[in-house]
Amino acid sequence: MIPAHEEQRLYSRMQLDAKVILATTKERVEGICRNLSAEGVLMEVAAGKCQLGQEWRLVLPSADAGVEPLTATARVIRVEAGEQTDQVALVLSEVH
Repeated sequence: MIPAHEEQRLYSRMQLDAKVILATTKERVEGICRNLSAEGVLMEVAAGKCQLGQEWRLVLPSADAGVEPLTATARVIRVEAGEQTDQVALVLSEVH
């Protein structure tokens, strides 16, 4: 494991355990955000719900009603399949 001070990424990651929603005009998937950075998200979703290259609208609701949710366009760049859940990495764009 690489110590935090040796991280090679441009942006540090924030560890989370928060609900996140992926949606298209035809589909909606809920999952758990495991970590978040300025450029991406690692999340856990039910197995088979996301495929490489898929594009979604991501919504990360705020715990505070006075704070707007984080929204972004998200593209799936990696899927690590599991028996019941998959680990899905998404790159973010158009973050609001």
